[in-house]
Amino acid sequence: MSSVGETLRRERLRKDRSLEQISHETKISTRLLEAIEHDQFDQLPGGVFAKSFVRQYARVLSLDEDELAAEVQKAIQDETALPGFTAPPEPAYKVPKLMQWESTGTSSKSSALPALALVVAVMLVCSGIYAWWQRSRRPAPPSAPRAAVQATAGTAASRSEPAPVTPAVAHDAGESSTPPETAASTTAPVNPAATLHVSMTATEDNWVRAWADGKDVMTRVLRPGLIKTIDAVDEIRIRTGNAGSLEITLNGKPLGPVGPKGQIRIIQVTRNGVQILPPPKPAPDPL
Repeated sequence: MSSVGETLRRERLRKDRSLEQISHETKISTRLLEAIEHDQFDQLPGGVFAKSFVRQYARVLSLDEDELAAEVQKAIQDETALPGFTAPPEPAYKVPKLMQWESTGTSSKSSALPALALVVAVMLVCSGIYAWWQRSRRPAPPSAPRAAVQATAGTAASRSEPAPVTPAVAHDAGESSTPPETAASTTAPVNPAATLHVSMTATEDNWVRAWADGKDVMTRVLRPGLIKTIDAVDEIRIRTGNAGSLEITLNGKPLGPVGPKGQIRIIQVTRNGVQILPPPKPAPDPL
């Protein structure tokens, strides 16, 4: 009866197959294949691996792999048999084929992806639940009583609102479409003790300076439509740079023209009457 190695070698040669071809298909090195053909099983990895190599070799050549594996097992037991030594029983499992190993690795990789995605999804859900729980535990900031807030707002408003200021002797009636006489007659005196109430308006821009009871109360350009009122007890003096455009009312009565346009005039108002004076002549230059 032919040995295992002889049987494999004879079948390989009959099918005109080289060791390199067998090595390429089984992924077993040519050195180990030569050891199998020469029945040198001691050069193979021991136990299950030697039988697995023989099975793969026989499968490629379409031989009975179980029969050849059993003969290999018997040859290995005969070589390792010692007095009083009993070889351990052959394990009940079989080494899967190379293609099965490859398919198993591929399936494990493909099945690992859904599992990893599931783990990530569970972690995200847990993070969201934890964040919501933390927010729900935060105490709400105490809200101030509504009455206290309103009182504070009212106090701030009262502090920020400036107190009304009453001019001492002069005030503006503001931009008005009402004739000067009407505006002057409806303006209440600022100084209750005043006996002289003068209102001024201009038909064009007019530089005006005024004194009340010797006190300088106004120096400005009087714009058209703006009414200026001055109150005094004894005397009001007005200096204008354009007498023809200035209209003056004394105690509600118009004074009429006080001079030609473009001329400087000084209007002096006292309890005894009104006096219109030309500007003082400049002093001669000293020699």
